Amino acid sequence: MSPVPGPSRLALATRTLVLATLIVHAAWVYLMGRAVRRGQLRRDEAWLDNLYKGLAHRFVTIASRYRGGLIKLGQVASLRVDVIPDSMTAELVRLQDRVPPHPFEEIEHQIRTAFGKGSDELFALIDKDPVASASLGQVHKARDHEGRDVAVKVLYPGVERSVAVDLRMARLALWLFNPFVAPDLLSIHVQIARSIRGEMDYRSEGRAAERVAENLAADPELFAKVRIPRIDWATTSQRVLTMEFIEGDKINDRETLEARDVDVQEIVQTATRAFLHQMFRDYFFHCDPHPGNLLVDLEGRVAIIDFGMNEEIESETMDGIRQNVLAAVTRNDELWVDSMIQIGILREEDREAARELAKLSFDPTYFNLTPSELSEIDFGEYFVKMREHMWMLKSFKLPDGLVSWGRAFSLLYGLAAELAPGIRPLDIIGPYVLGFLQGARPTTSAETAET
Repeated sequence: MSPVPGPSRLALATRTLVLATLIVHAAWVYLMGRAVRRGQLRRDEAWLDNLYKGLAHRFVTIASRYRGGLIKLGQVASLRVDVIPDSMTAELVRLQDRVPPHPFEEIEHQIRTAFGKGSDELFALIDKDPVASASLGQVHKARDHEGRDVAVKVLYPGVERSVAVDLRMARLALWLFNPFVAPDLLSIHVQIARSIRGEMDYRSEGRAAERVAENLAADPELFAKVRIPRIDWATTSQRVLTMEFIEGDKINDRETLEARDVDVQEIVQTATRAFLHQMFRDYFFHCDPHPGNLLVDLEGRVAIIDFGMNEEIESETMDGIRQNVLAAVTRNDELWVDSMIQIGILREEDREAARELAKLSFDPTYFNLTPSELSEIDFGEYFVKMREHMWMLKSFKLPDGLVSWGRAFSLLYGLAAELAPGIRPLDIIGPYVLGFLQGARPTTSAETAET
């Protein structure tokens, strides 16, 4: 089989030029924003918001056209609420990871390159029309030789080249802006590059799925209501991932689910608990819990799919988060600063400045809370408030895992509020938060029943 080429040199050069003009646009927007903040240019917040939105809209337009790593860059950037204005992140979250499919000949080429065999040898049959197509690869339904339905996820040929260009240009942009902002933008680039390259390693995604399944199995009652696709390692490589095909409906397809007599409220509760288990007990989690990644299978179980975006946070960092929240509750400025240094948000050089800031920034909302009130803390809101104050410190840097953790928590809260308005999200979240802050794992419903 003749090799299927990736993007040509001309296409890559054009991509580089387009991104260079985008960087110039970003520099202009930044300078205008800085002039307004310093009083050198008289404009109101609405004008600034429109400026930021315009830049984000242009990025979304370019990413939707050129695809590849740009869509992923935008999606990851939308998580960086510690660096990017809210008006921009609100626009970036509109990026859809759905693109026109590539010809099956390209997919077949990737399969043969990975295994030295064609799809007709590896599978009993394979559908040439994809069931899903995204920025980095697409998924085809197939049947293995044991008669089981599987999903075959294949990376596009040559996509690494366009992603490499995107990451180089992103690094250039962050290098240009790095001297003018408090966070270390180049460290953020390392984190973004790691995330995107990780999504192009399907072996890593397969291992993540299995790890989440193993962790959730620690709560048998919960795990019985959840489904993680089984990985077929015999037909999985770095660029091809074969997993169990799960037939089901999206968790936000209320009309279809109700027609199946599915209790949407109960399903949302199960999905929320599955992610809270990962985040508050395991510290390793699927960090993109949006409705597109959640299905309800034919047996009424919550199926979690697409483990490309996953994150692990060190226990020491999570211990620091726990101490930080408790310090805010008790107004202990010394503990607050110690926890910020432990987490890696601040360096020792900012200790004294941070202590003074802590005294000013302790929110009365968090003071002298009862255990019940403590369990109702909205971590998403807490991180936003913390970010607003931390920008005043020189060494401020919000670790990548912590950003993903806070963002996933906010998405979960929104999922419950939108799809099951009849329940109080904090009734589900509260026990996990309280258990986490007390330094103990939450009690499962099965254990509660035994007591």
